[in-house]
Amino acid sequence: MNEYPHQLSGGMRQRVMIAMALASEPDVLIADEPTTALDVTIQAQILDLIIDLNKKLNMGIVFITHDLGVIAELCDRVMVMYLGKIVEEGTVSSLFSKPLHPYTKGLIKSIPTMDGDRKKELHTIKGIVPSLNDKPRGCPFVTRCAYANNLCYTKLPELEDHNDMQKVRCWHYKEIFNKEIQQEKELM
Repeated sequence: MNEYPHQLSGGMRQRVMIAMALASEPDVLIADEPTTALDVTIQAQILDLIIDLNKKLNMGIVFITHDLGVIAELCDRVMVMYLGKIVEEGTVSSLFSKPLHPYTKGLIKSIPTMDGDRKKELHTIKGIVPSLNDKPRGCPFVTRCAYANNLCYTKLPELEDHNDMQKVRCWHYKEIFNKEIQQEKELM
């Protein structure tokens, strides 16, 4: 308590921020990138602290992050957003095993694996994220999507129920999903 912020490590500053957020005993904690710029050991400690607090205080947590590994470990449900719009929503297991939206597919494909071919380049999502001042009129992902057509450029799709576990905002997800199912059958 007698230290100045610049005298605390990154992990200690994160703990102080969590303590400040919990001082008012909220029903829901919004954690926006709480492990950014922390080394892996401190990141694990902060995540353990959040998990522990969640159990002890029976509080909901909205965890905002770009780290898919953290999401897989910590979350029950996921909302994938692009340019401020939810493009896919689902349980962690359904989203990671059968992503439906092209953006979600790209994110998951870009996760490096320990057993992958080290000579092969990591997957990237082509294009650049549009400026928030110049967002596309239709689908937010349209300028980077391999499946985009005129409809995608002009009209925003609704967030549609795919099944009990997933929702998706894409004009072409059924066509993409069915094509992948067909490819899986052919490989069997």
